[in-house]
Amino acid sequence: MKRPEYLSSGEIARLIPVAIKPELRNTCVTGAMLMSVDEFAEALLSPLGAPTGKRAKVQVWIEPVFRSKNNDNKDRPDALIIVDNGRRVWRALVEAKAKNVDLNSGQIERYLDIAKEHGIDAVLTLSNQFVATPTQPPCEINRQSLKKAYLYHWSWSYLKTEAKIQLSKSSVSDPDQAYMLNEFVRYLEHDSAGISEFDQMGKEWVEACKLYFAKSKFDKCSPLGAAVVSDWDELMRCTALLMSRQLETNVTTVLTAKERKSPSDRLKWLQSSFIQTGVLESRLEVPDAASHISIEADLTRRSVTISMTVDAPRDKKRATATVTWLLKQLAKTEHGSIMVVAKWPGRTQDTCADLSMIREDIDALVIDRKGQIPRAFEIKSVSDLGGKFTQRRNFVPELVSCVTKYYKAVGQHVVPWQAPPPKPKNIAPVEKVEDIISDPIYWAADNIDTSGQ
Repeated sequence: MKRPEYLSSGEIARLIPVAIKPELRNTCVTGAMLMSVDEFAEALLSPLGAPTGKRAKVQVWIEPVFRSKNNDNKDRPDALIIVDNGRRVWRALVEAKAKNVDLNSGQIERYLDIAKEHGIDAVLTLSNQFVATPTQPPCEINRQSLKKAYLYHWSWSYLKTEAKIQLSKSSVSDPDQAYMLNEFVRYLEHDSAGISEFDQMGKEWVEACKLYFAKSKFDKCSPLGAAVVSDWDELMRCTALLMSRQLETNVTTVLTAKERKSPSDRLKWLQSSFIQTGVLESRLEVPDAASHISIEADLTRRSVTISMTVDAPRDKKRATATVTWLLKQLAKTEHGSIMVVAKWPGRTQDTCADLSMIREDIDALVIDRKGQIPRAFEIKSVSDLGGKFTQRRNFVPELVSCVTKYYKAVGQHVVPWQAPPPKPKNIAPVEKVEDIISDPIYWAADNIDTSGQ
């Protein structure tokens, strides 16, 4: 394969790399997958703006050096991705880190400068750092630098998850490509790849828990609050990826349009809310689930709350009938700490009861509101983690366990209410053709003189 003329050096990505550094080996293998497995490349590169389709060809050059007077070769990207479909060419520089090495903002900003100089569309970073969406920078980047080229980020765990989903759904049509993708997953799961999940909160977590448990709080400008929120955001993304692999579908973090438009400001908004309330919040979206899964970690109470909210059926005339509708969906739920909150219209106060109590007596939830119909039900589980909440390593698996157990007990069973199709009203029976023909009026109408009209 011929090297582009604007590169003075660079090697094509190899499936079996000989590089010593783990980040370069990982980049090389990943580049070979993008070049060889069409469905995998399209799933990853299409959201970044690369052209797709059968005619799109991917090239990945490792450690490229551009022909330029300004580039002294000290800043050499790990790779250059080129996607060409015959009508449009899309290019991206790649910078990767492995193991516990985080990405450097200064280095990324220099690559953005190189991208602008050579008309390259984007800079793509890879590391063990987690972000809510690929458009969110993994570290603080100067706003002016972000205007020079698009900046995207993938975690190695995200690549592994996407590969596993495609294999589980048999999305890769070519058996040889499917075999290669399976070996790619096996490679990423080996310790030598230096790939890890988010397994513990930062050192600021312990201090934050002590502070809010004492009913105090961080200062608005405290860097500790920013660190806790950043760790929480990574934990939520990691949880989404773990659920994606378990459910074999893409589970994502829910973001508002405003948050998607300004990823850097998003963490500041989360930090402001956390400092005021001492509660960390997030939502996960599972495809085809009845609603988003809301997750809250309360540092004051040292508890984790998982919940889903579904609309109550609107075709019922009694409140007890709507509760029965919900109980039928939760018939297989054996989780002992499930509570149901009925949300009533207007300013009527919500009512709440344990699922076990409601099964024995529906009036435990309805109480004295039998003349009203609830508008929605919130199904939630509150777990008091006690001392484990404050422990950096134990908090992460405990929270992930709370989320997965809740989905198994509730999320997979609940379906949204859907209005039934309209039923026909009583319609007079259609007369038989023989009866119509035998009617004298039928023959009289046939003999009417219409010549004068």
